[in-house]
Amino acid sequence: MNIIKDQDVIIILKTMLNRLDDRLVDHGERVAYLCLELMRYMNVSEEEYLHVAKLALLHDIGAYKTEEVDALLSFESEDVWEHAIYGYLFLTKMSPLKKNADCVLYHHMSYERLMETDCSNKKIAALIHLCDRIDVSIKRGASLPSILHQEGQFDPIQVKAFEELNHDNRLIQRLENKSYQDKMNDLYQTIYLGEDERKGYLEMLAYSIDFRSEFTVLHTITTTAIAIELGKQYQLSSEELDKLFYAALLHDIGKGAIPISILEKQGKLNDEETKWMQRHVSITEEILNGYIQTDVLHMAARHHEKLDGSGYPHQLTDKELTLGDRIVAIADILSALLGKRSYKEKFSITKAISIIEEMAENEKIDREIVRVFADHHEDIMIQVEQNTKKMNQLYGDMLEHYQELKTMYWMNSVKV
Repeated sequence: MNIIKDQDVIIILKTMLNRLDDRLVDHGERVAYLCLELMRYMNVSEEEYLHVAKLALLHDIGAYKTEEVDALLSFESEDVWEHAIYGYLFLTKMSPLKKNADCVLYHHMSYERLMETDCSNKKIAALIHLCDRIDVSIKRGASLPSILHQEGQFDPIQVKAFEELNHDNRLIQRLENKSYQDKMNDLYQTIYLGEDERKGYLEMLAYSIDFRSEFTVLHTITTTAIAIELGKQYQLSSEELDKLFYAALLHDIGKGAIPISILEKQGKLNDEETKWMQRHVSITEEILNGYIQTDVLHMAARHHEKLDGSGYPHQLTDKELTLGDRIVAIADILSALLGKRSYKEKFSITKAISIIEEMAENEKIDREIVRVFADHHEDIMIQVEQNTKKMNQLYGDMLEHYQELKTMYWMNSVKV
């Protein structure tokens, strides 16, 4: 039994990207649609165009901050590399889309410059670049012919194909009236993902949210590991453990819509910032609703509810919170306590246990689950540390690789 359907994994990815910034709503899907139409027109094989469609859909997954979105939506700015580098690194190191992931790295590079690189597939990179710029032009009301015929900017064969296919303005009209979405939805129904792929894409999404801030980089994987280990202590079935895995993995994806200034603020949040931060739970619920089993959705979206009804967003009480809901909530609290944040240092395991025991005494969280963790915390934390060690190494590798790419000569000198 699949907890999440193949096509729904893609829709969750698309929906999350839409929440990063209002100006990016549907941008990835529109670029993917244009790529698809052009590839079909140029008789590209079905296997290849499905692969390119996924790359195009996720080409801006590295975009987080307002200034980054400003740059990638501008034709004048040369400061477009940060999101392209991170997108490339996420796809290469954290997703099933390793093949041709460097096309995302190069998707803001002019065709003339692209030909001088060692990109694995220059045609794909050029196509994503062309379709990206077409969509931005349409949204900005820019003159499309003047954009398309900038010297050295685009592959002339691809430009010619676009102009032939769009001779009656059909592609632009489909973008403007949103009829292209029907074709994309039909495409999603044809996508088959194995279990490893489903997990791979969702792990990439969840960890990319954590990677927005160095202070939360291990939060999701720690929450997931603690939840699974607690579930094992309760001898849950493999199916129930899978549900815990997905719930804990996806519990914070709503943070993708929270300003980085709030996520990384040093010191206490003010009332308005607190309301913003608390919205991440409702956003998580909105993103996942209809695309994941209801009990898994509840576990993911109830991690800030409390047994006495003092939590949020729905002020649920102990009678409404399942064992899974309670496990994910406690795993989330422990992960926050044991990790470094912008406003605090790591707490010791002794201190963390003391805090959750006090919360249990005050009827905020489940007393029995807290006891189980306290009794078995040494074994549980051994497993957690094994899981986080790999992610810590990956984070270090990504930062190192990012700096290498950013400081390369062509990153600093090329005119895009």
